Amino acid sequence: MDGGERRAVHPAIEPLSYLLGTWRGKGEGGFPTISSFSYGEELHFSHSGKPVIAYSQRTWKLNSGEPMHAESGYWRPKPDGTIEIVIAQSTGLVEVQKGTYNGEEKVVKLKSTLVGNASKVI
Repeated sequence: MDGGERRAVHPAIEPLSYLLGTWRGKGEGGFPTISSFSYGEELHFSHSGKPVIAYSQRTWKLNSGEPMHAESGYWRPKPDGTIEIVIAQSTGLVEVQKGTYNGEEKVVKLKSTLVGNASKVI
């Protein structure tokens, strides 16, 4: 934000304002076809004063720092406690998730409702 000023949070995203900022952590991953692995992850949630939260996420290999997965999108909460999230992944996958949120309990429940795939990234 320019000049060190803080932008007012839109009332529609106030119940989810606890997410705003940057979150970092470490994790373990695995799939049946590959060896387990350790990774670092960073999530960033921001707002522009509009009724949406901008979201970005990236992961990297802990042992080498090599980039892994990345995605970005928007969280669109509604006053009735429902939410839609639209995400685009660096692999060409796009997804819409829908669900509910409870700001007091800090709980978001989502279900993927639409997945599309662009051309594979080489």
